Amino acid sequence: MSSHQPLLDQVFILRFWRETADASGDGRWRVLVRNINTRRRDVVDDVQRAFAIVSANLNVVAEAHEERAPVDVDPSTPEQ
Repeated sequence: MSSHQPLLDQVFILRFWRETADASGDGRWRVLVRNINTRRRDVVDDVQRAFAIVSANLNVVAEAHEERAPVDVDPSTPEQ
């Protein structure tokens, strides 16, 4: 990664709540993952999936940044 073009900060909001699955009172954690940069919202059933979404989004941004990174060429040096 070039120090001249840092990655755009990625901002996520994770909201956790407990949902009862049946009359027995057993519940499960649900997670709303909001990516502030893209305004995308995903609801998943566990913490691992929530962090997988965050990780995947960060990897996409990092890959896009690497593809756009300029090749460092000194213009004063003639090519041979």
